[in-house]
Amino acid sequence: MKYRDLIQFDPIESVIVLRSADDKKKAEELVSSYVMSDSMAELISARIISQLRLEEVVDNKGILLVGNYGTGKSHLMSVISSIAADADMLALAQNAQFKTDAACIAGRFEVLRIEIGSTAMSLRGIVTSTLEQDLAKRGIVFKFPPADQITNNKDSLLDMMAAFAEKYGENRGYLIVVDELLDYLKTRKDTELMADLGFMRELGEIIKSTRFRMISGVQEALFDNSAFRQVSSSLLKMKDRFEQVLIRSEDMAYVAQNRVLRKSAEQKAQIREHLQKFCPLYQNMADRLEDYVDMFPIHPAYIYTFQHIVTVEKREVLKTISETISGVLDQDVNDTKPGIISTIPTGSASRRIRACAPIPPSMRSYRSPPSWRIFFPAPSRRQAIGRWPFK
Repeated sequence: MKYRDLIQFDPIESVIVLRSADDKKKAEELVSSYVMSDSMAELISARIISQLRLEEVVDNKGILLVGNYGTGKSHLMSVISSIAADADMLALAQNAQFKTDAACIAGRFEVLRIEIGSTAMSLRGIVTSTLEQDLAKRGIVFKFPPADQITNNKDSLLDMMAAFAEKYGENRGYLIVVDELLDYLKTRKDTELMADLGFMRELGEIIKSTRFRMISGVQEALFDNSAFRQVSSSLLKMKDRFEQVLIRSEDMAYVAQNRVLRKSAEQKAQIREHLQKFCPLYQNMADRLEDYVDMFPIHPAYIYTFQHIVTVEKREVLKTISETISGVLDQDVNDTKPGIISTIPTGSASRRIRACAPIPPSMRSYRSPPSWRIFFPAPSRRQAIGRWPFK
């Protein structure tokens, strides 16, 4: 029996690129692989889907999705926009409550994804030029007037949505998803930034009266950000038209269990039977047997250790676990050994981890064979019995 017979391994992609969801096959992978807890599903329903829905509109606003690197922000925007564009994608989502709540937006939108890179263009120039290109692909001829020939942007945005409605009717919305917005805004000078925020406000203002919707991803909260205190008045005006939604990183153990180390009931039963004979050798294994089964072949302390290295991003930890599992899939699980992995290979994964943060003083490092180094909370040496490095 090999490790691959006991887990349904799904490798982690370290960085999600928003526009990769433009490809249908990739979008299907992103939707089906997104691990969502019930609490996350509740947050998405209450704060995001409620602002996107096209019926029962009260005072819909734009959405600023706030999440640090590694929280799955781009992945979540890819999932929501993919489902909004194609109702068939909803069946691929894992969370049952999310499927129910997202049914009202599934397949109801035409979607445009925008990633802002290193550019000197104004935000208006970026968005309007991309909109024109996207509309042209859809057979809609529309040109925004030059910025120096208008008194406001709302009139031209409303004209755009009127042209959109002529093609798609009154029952379909237009969803714009923008990633890496904060990095772009931080490069702007004060006067440029004020103009950019003013344009954002106008985008938000047309949402309540049209079928235009917008989601922007930012790494930090925008409205209370000290980096923008010099344009606080512009931020206050924009704040009235955007809902700021803070997403937290899902618990690493939860994501690992339901993505990288997913198991069927039959596989769990096999693992449970295998591990029971080793319970006397592990501290608290008998009491926490289900944790060992859910995390198999990773030792539960593996996650616990990294959760206490606060400067290591979640995606790096999950990527390290993914690479570790990839390396053992075709190895046999020996009946005389528990087969629990509590070590990190000294390849690119461990170099990335060590580059992110030093090992805390509370973690002990013991000498081991050249290709392995083990970390776990001191002083429980027996936790390493799966691959005993001591002499």
